[in-house]
Amino acid sequence: MNKHQKAAHRVGERKTSATEIEELLAMSCSADPEERLTAAEHLCPCHVRRRIETVWDALFRMMRDPDPRVRMASWHTLEDGGRPGDPGTLDTLEQILRAEADPKVRRFAQRILGNSLQQRRTQERALLNLPGRAASPRRGKCDFCGRSGVPVEFAPETPIPDGGGTRPALICASCAAP
Repeated sequence: MNKHQKAAHRVGERKTSATEIEELLAMSCSADPEERLTAAEHLCPCHVRRRIETVWDALFRMMRDPDPRVRMASWHTLEDGGRPGDPGTLDTLEQILRAEADPKVRRFAQRILGNSLQQRRTQERALLNLPGRAASPRRGKCDFCGRSGVPVEFAPETPIPDGGGTRPALICASCAAP
């Protein structure tokens, strides 16, 4: 829970009622940018205090609003009470960020999503570089049968001494077959 969420749960802090949520959702679709701005500022998840998909849909929609103040307020609301790193929302937020034209809003959104996007990229790179999984078919000499110029894969469970260290063995399809 971040500092804004903790503050919202203090004794005496107001929770947004269901009626107010409905009013704010209607305001989020208003033609008046001031009403949309008010909705973006008050649909904070730390005051709504439960996950309501229509509230999240409204926040995502307001992140694409024509008025940069509404977009900034929507991102700020997400920062205050949301979970921008949730896998389910990260893709949507990244798409919205890519489309953002206002440099000030873009910098703010990048600051909010930066760590989450970096963690995801690191995890994706780690998956792509797993030992035993060549990026493209590798040809070489099989360490088991000695044939050269054949397609080989790493066999990390079999270390081969190599210049004072070890490396995973290379194995051809014939030797890998049970």
